[in-house]
Amino acid sequence: TSNSESWTYIAEQIQDKYHVVAPDHRGHGASTKPVTGYRLRDFVEDMRQLIDVLELSRPLIAGNSWGGCIGTILAADYPSSISKAVLGDPVYWKMLNAFVTRLPGILDRRQSADQQLAKDLREQGMTKEQIRTKMESTNNFSLDAITRLLSDNRDFAFTCEDYLKRIRIPTLIIAGDAEAGGYILPEELDHYRSIVPEAVTITQWPGIGHGVSSQEPDRYVREMLSFFQE
Repeated sequence: TSNSESWTYIAEQIQDKYHVVAPDHRGHGASTKPVTGYRLRDFVEDMRQLIDVLELSRPLIAGNSWGGCIGTILAADYPSSISKAVLGDPVYWKMLNAFVTRLPGILDRRQSADQQLAKDLREQGMTKEQIRTKMESTNNFSLDAITRLLSDNRDFAFTCEDYLKRIRIPTLIIAGDAEAGGYILPEELDHYRSIVPEAVTITQWPGIGHGVSSQEPDRYVREMLSFFQE
């Protein structure tokens, strides 16, 4: 549910070494927010088209959470499009019940934030139309996006390991700690480590939750650069 701005700090740390492109996925940030089109394959195709349009030559990619899922498919099915991938705490088996366990809390937080923002803008003297425009530009994601994303992709819980088995490009998966809010359980980690090919390295950061790139950005930068430069 975040957007490209969540990568600003990391981008600033590596911009002297790499040309950084941080897109807003459909339904997020400044990108359009259609009612439909939130299957994982839609996001993957968006990324493939972006790479083609910008004429990027097998770029290095990094993504966290949902971005980790997109990166998993890219690494497995489109190795000619990217060269390496760093994937932070992807939503694998947990995708099965995220619609039930995660969506209500996300929507509640979004509704509360919207109500407070609207109240603040009214007190500033804005009209209803001005408030609507401001809220659309402020929100990181649309309600349609997060609802469809979590409801339409539950099958990824079962297909994710098929993608993991097919990865042949160097890929680093950084899992959070389930006890701290990470999305990959210890038994999942053991299973995934037993099935992935040699190109895939799976690590875990004890004490760090789901947002590995945002909770420990400096460590993330160090490990990402080390992996990219190998």
